[in-house]
Amino acid sequence: MARILIIEDNPTNMELMSYLLSAFGHTPLMAFDGESGVRLAQAELPDLILCDVHLPKLDGYGVVAQLKADPQLRRTPVLAVTALAMLGDRERLLAAGFDGYIGKPIEPEQFVGELGPFLVPLVAPFPLDAPAAGTLLIVDDDPFMVEILRDFLAQDGYTIVSASNAADAIALVAGGSVQVVACDQCMPLMSGTAFFERARQLRPHCYRIMLTALADSAAVTLAIERGDIDRCFPKPWDGAELRAAVREGFAVQARRAA
Repeated sequence: MARILIIEDNPTNMELMSYLLSAFGHTPLMAFDGESGVRLAQAELPDLILCDVHLPKLDGYGVVAQLKADPQLRRTPVLAVTALAMLGDRERLLAAGFDGYIGKPIEPEQFVGELGPFLVPLVAPFPLDAPAAGTLLIVDDDPFMVEILRDFLAQDGYTIVSASNAADAIALVAGGSVQVVACDQCMPLMSGTAFFERARQLRPHCYRIMLTALADSAAVTLAIERGDIDRCFPKPWDGAELRAAVREGFAVQARRAA
């Protein structure tokens, strides 16, 4: 996955962008003003740079001018992150040396996808001779998180179904078509650990992945010890590791069912 430098002085925007990049398996590098952004780019040589236009010490136009003048960085894509409020802003950005732009406010559902054209050589799917993909169930009451996981994991060819509560998830597991389940712990009416206990009883061959901000909780620890949970990922999860775990989960499920 890619190493992506974010140059942004707004902590909220920085947190959102870095979280989304991490969730999709990228490594975010962070700088909060233009001068430190240029220094970090020169030191780290990232694969892609996202740069706010209105920055302290050195604005985005000054940043892109220095980056494009550096022989080691001139081919690195630099995207402006801006509201494009004025007529002609787009043309001015491209003329200044930016390779593209991301509009503000950041749209979480679209953000990582907008970076795709600048990262195509860096984001490779698993080998084409990989085993046939199966069905993955995502259980989370947060629609935004479901879409992040769906968009990220769909690249590997899985059939992805989702449920916003444990009752619907249990019905899907009981149907027998699900091989791997990824579930949040904090769910309405029934917790993720309680759901996984029931899922193991119904379909013991299913591979069960917990996604939680409460990885050290007593309930999660007990569920792991009982065998209700196969893998546990604390939030924010590492996208590359989660992707590998899902792939491993299908292999383990196939061995269990054999």
